[in-house]
Amino acid sequence: FKMAGKTGTAQVFGIGQDEEYDEETVAKKLRDHGLFIGFGPVNDPVLAVAVVAENGEHGSKMAPIARKLIKRYMEKYAN
Repeated sequence: FKMAGKTGTAQVFGIGQDEEYDEETVAKKLRDHGLFIGFGPVNDPVLAVAVVAENGEHGSKMAPIARKLIKRYMEKYAN
């Protein structure tokens, strides 16, 4: 099945205009939150999901989790 969605990030702390964000040097508790909002299947949506990971850094890391949730739902409940 095909699903659709949008990734996102939420900044945990502010950085100055002259500063650069480097996730390798930022304390884990200050790293961006990762988000993915999606639905599926695209042609006949039956489920929408939101995956949010505190300090997960990138929304793209959340997309596979959303896909697994929708797939599991489809296997169990969709006819």
